[in-house]
Amino acid sequence: MDQVDRSQWFYGILYGVFYDPLEGGHRSMISALIPEGCTVLDVCCGTGRLALDLAPKCEKITGVDMSARMLRFGEFLKKGSKASNVEFVHGDATRLEDAVDHTYDYAVISLALHEMPAQDRLATIRSMTRVAKQLIISDHSAPQPKTIPGYLTTLAELCFGGRSNFAVYNEFNASGGIVGALEQCGLTPENRMLDDKKIREVVTASGCSG
Repeated sequence: MDQVDRSQWFYGILYGVFYDPLEGGHRSMISALIPEGCTVLDVCCGTGRLALDLAPKCEKITGVDMSARMLRFGEFLKKGSKASNVEFVHGDATRLEDAVDHTYDYAVISLALHEMPAQDRLATIRSMTRVAKQLIISDHSAPQPKTIPGYLTTLAELCFGGRSNFAVYNEFNASGGIVGALEQCGLTPENRMLDDKKIREVVTASGCSG
């Protein structure tokens, strides 16, 4: 069955050139949680920047995304990095078992859950638990702080995502963000970290037993 392609107008080069560089500190928070020599599944990998950042310390990294435009840009970056242990796969985050045939040490998802309707958000987390021993989930903190960075984050979601995506973003916040989604899946949040502006958070949880 052919994969559905989901790409917004700013995906690919625009996202990679203008947005990715702003998230270096956020990616460092995630990288610090992943030990040397492990295997990683990067869910909704986008341009693959996180996967490529992790490449020097990991044994194998698979990036999965439903946007062909994002994956093409990821392949372009991969050629420049010469990271032979990174592969990109066009696949559905809610059915990761169909996209990969490997159990990973870690499954990571970054800045994607807030863009998903509730049923897809929960299906994605449940799918991650079936293919990885540990989960690392990173996204906007919920609720956003009442600060200039917090207001700018909310404004950016409205301007770039449009009204329909903004409604999903608001539901993500109202339902408790990452922690709320994990609890709805019957999972216990373990470590929870905020960045220095308190606009991004990283939460860990246990997945499959191996």
